[in-house]
Amino acid sequence: MLIQGGTLVCMDAAGTVARGDLLVVDDRIAALGAAVPAALAALTDGRATRTVRADGALVMPGFVHGHLHLCQTLFRGLAEQSDLLLWLRERIWPLEAAHTESSMAASVRLGACELLAGGVTCVNDMGTVWHTEVLGETLGELGLRATFGKALMDAGDGVPPGLREDAEHAMNDALAVAKRYHGTSGGRLRVSLAPRFILSCSEALLREVAAASAQHGLLVHTHMSEAPTEGAEVEAAVGTSAPRYFAEHDLLTPRFVAAHGVWLDDSELRLMKQHDAALVHCPGSNLKLGSGLADVRAWRQHGVRCGLGSDGAACDNRLDTFHEMSLAAGLARLKHRDAPLPPRDVVAMATCDGARALGLGEVTGSLEVGKQADLAVVDVSAAHHAPFGERDPYVTLVHAARAGDVSLTVVAGRVLYERGAWTTLDPERAVADARAEGRGLVRRAEIEGLT
Repeated sequence: MLIQGGTLVCMDAAGTVARGDLLVVDDRIAALGAAVPAALAALTDGRATRTVRADGALVMPGFVHGHLHLCQTLFRGLAEQSDLLLWLRERIWPLEAAHTESSMAASVRLGACELLAGGVTCVNDMGTVWHTEVLGETLGELGLRATFGKALMDAGDGVPPGLREDAEHAMNDALAVAKRYHGTSGGRLRVSLAPRFILSCSEALLREVAAASAQHGLLVHTHMSEAPTEGAEVEAAVGTSAPRYFAEHDLLTPRFVAAHGVWLDDSELRLMKQHDAALVHCPGSNLKLGSGLADVRAWRQHGVRCGLGSDGAACDNRLDTFHEMSLAAGLARLKHRDAPLPPRDVVAMATCDGARALGLGEVTGSLEVGKQADLAVVDVSAAHHAPFGERDPYVTLVHAARAGDVSLTVVAGRVLYERGAWTTLDPERAVADARAEGRGLVRRAEIEGLT
């Protein structure tokens, strides 16, 4: 496939931005810019099978969505509490406990409709306690690049019986999922270990997670230092802060990725850097739940690897990376009025830096020869980009572009979305199934006295 006539926003170390073509062969980027004609000539028939015009558009790496709960897409608009722990205990956990295999699949497909149409090519999803195989099968069918796991919960106040399970059983299930899916779908799928957060995991379970991560090389995906009430309960429960507790239990490693990090102090950020652990910023979720304003500039100044995500549709209501980039930039200016995050840094969190946060920096996140062909084409010719949409692509992407501007989303060389059409799902059926399954899920939760 030849993508022709666009402005390449490569997000490589050199900061390459140039008008030019991009050639995809099989699942990889084969050539960029001036090297394209020779690469084309070397093909068997000397030409691309398909040419896509990208005039008036930015061609960029697809977004890396660093923290997500696709199981919660069906809960959109059902959980409007403003405090994290009340939100979890009164609504989210009871609703998750009411999931079935069919409602889980419907929730994942509904979320994927929005993600693919918004240029997302890679996700890091926490799953829930049950139906992780359904999550894996559905992600495989949809064509997304994904890291996903089974949420681990064996303790904690307010955890419903339908989500709490024995630590040994939980770990056995998590490792069985890893054995079945890790590295499958041409390498697109990876499995993580996902202890939900300290308040839902026993010390014994966290020690098992640390050991299994080291033995099998699996990412550890969790929540950390998200809200003041959570932080206070963690201190009361374990006698220290979340990052220090994770460090004491050998969980802070280059394989550790924590969402939120709103309330980290400088000493904790130094600890994160010391262990090369990563953080994911979810500004929309933090605002809606009233959790606070993460100081992402401080993260970056301390050299912590960091990405960007929206969290789930239950606490953000939209799975829109453009929205998250705009919020991240605005919040950073509030925190540091005279030294805000440069727009390129914000785009990097959603692409190349986000990939590095997930341990995928050699695979995706930038447009470079040999990397996987995970990319998006963003049309910047509309009125809301005029008159200088292509002049500074980073400013345009962060402050002007919208999800509706995405005209093409490609993962591993495969077109998954193009101009209002999805190739691996039917959006009308996805919405209809989500509505039906959502009603059934709410009835189950109410019948069982869960909400």
